[in-house]
Amino acid sequence: MAPGADRQTARIDVQLAVLDGFFASGLAVTTDVMATSNIVGGSFAPGKLPEFRWSVRTIDGGPVRSSGGVEIRPDGAVDPAVGDIVLAFGPGMADVGRVLAGIVRPDAVALVAALRSVHQRQALIAASCSSTFLLAEAGLLDGREATTSWWLAPLFRSRYRSVDLRADRIVCTSGTVVTAAAAMAQLDLTLALVRRLIGHEVAHACARYLVIDEARTSQAPFLVMEHLSRHDELVARAERWMSAHLDAPLKLGDVASALGCNERTLTRHFVAATGLAPARFVRQLRLETAARMLSTSALAVAEVGHAVGYEDERAFRRAFIAHFGRSPLAYRRGHRTASARSEPR
Repeated sequence: MAPGADRQTARIDVQLAVLDGFFASGLAVTTDVMATSNIVGGSFAPGKLPEFRWSVRTIDGGPVRSSGGVEIRPDGAVDPAVGDIVLAFGPGMADVGRVLAGIVRPDAVALVAALRSVHQRQALIAASCSSTFLLAEAGLLDGREATTSWWLAPLFRSRYRSVDLRADRIVCTSGTVVTAAAAMAQLDLTLALVRRLIGHEVAHACARYLVIDEARTSQAPFLVMEHLSRHDELVARAERWMSAHLDAPLKLGDVASALGCNERTLTRHFVAATGLAPARFVRQLRLETAARMLSTSALAVAEVGHAVGYEDERAFRRAFIAHFGRSPLAYRRGHRTASARSEPR
């Protein structure tokens, strides 16, 4: 529980520290989940559970605009002495170049300094997606487990080597610091704060009211393997070779030989570029390719499994369920139902 958030007191003060160019959706879902928690908690135990009270702050107290151009007029300037919880909302970035440029902006540097001060008084600090870079810049994640958006993981890993990056997780809590994956994982992050500070019962009720899937804990089903591989030429070449040979057993030595390198070099490049050992990369590539085939072809499940290297249909089904959380047939039905609903009538 955050400092000052006693079960018998009325409020948990939350400071929402917002920089110019933030994702408006992240700020909106944060306040919506907290507002829902206040309502649900009040109905469960009137007057006994604390309520969230939040203020929106900017570095200088002046207005900022979201990445979509929506102007926000804050309640004041960022104050390191304020808030049982401080959530950082940095610029919403769509590529790694902009992330690197964004974290050295003067307002970002100022927020990083403020976060260090917040951390010294042991308040909770949280961020998702590219905003997790601000926490890392402040040194708050050194020696801790943390996560970020899967597509930012290679950059994050190379820049912050002292952080124990768990890029497969959607939310990662380490002491007084909470990190989450991409922008929409802000829902999961805020729900995790509700669960921690108000209780599991209220968090579960909020999830049901807001139709949030509490069961999702991994980013693995959302990975785009081609994206992870494209930042390293050797890994990109390996990915193309693997994709062309998915229907056959793939041994690391064969891949390395085809690319004219040794196994150790190939493994080093894979881990640096994707965070995955080659064997795990191949496994996810097989399953991602299978999912694409299930949604775009009429091939039987067994045929799809064979096409991506699974001789045994039962082994394919088990691997698919472990990765996507549902069977190949359920995945196909769900995709086709979604496609049918999106077609014009």
